[in-house]
Amino acid sequence: MLVYRLYKSAYINDPLSAEGARRAGGRWNPKGVPILYTSATPELALLEIIAHLNPAFVPAFQLLVLEIPDGHRAVSITDLPVDWQAETEVESVQAYLADWLSTPNELTVSVPSAIVSRSRNYLIHILHPDFRTAVRIIENIPFAIDTRLLS
Repeated sequence: MLVYRLYKSAYINDPLSAEGARRAGGRWNPKGVPILYTSATPELALLEIIAHLNPAFVPAFQLLVLEIPDGHRAVSITDLPVDWQAETEVESVQAYLADWLSTPNELTVSVPSAIVSRSRNYLIHILHPDFRTAVRIIENIPFAIDTRLLS
């Protein structure tokens, strides 16, 4: 299966590092836990970036296309806390995945997008023992964000 990730071109030398997620944390992971955020489509990956982008400064981005195994744990919206989409309530969502974050028994967890809940994001745990052999870079190309999307 193919998944897509937009990341800042400044990190082109290590596109699979998950260092940003480790340092800053995110909706699905607390600070200190390195996971890769990927999406089912390049369009969803773009929406996920735009939601957090400062329109006054748009850095250069790369589109990373990854091939990952088809099998994954799927999280249903009905299993999540009612406030799972709220920016201020990430602790409850992080707690939902605490077992997987501490013991990555699955390489990938599929989660609903907080922006387009019918679409899926794929969280890849880089500490899973099969990460280096199961995740394959298919493409890594420059990606320009059309600034009309930011106004």
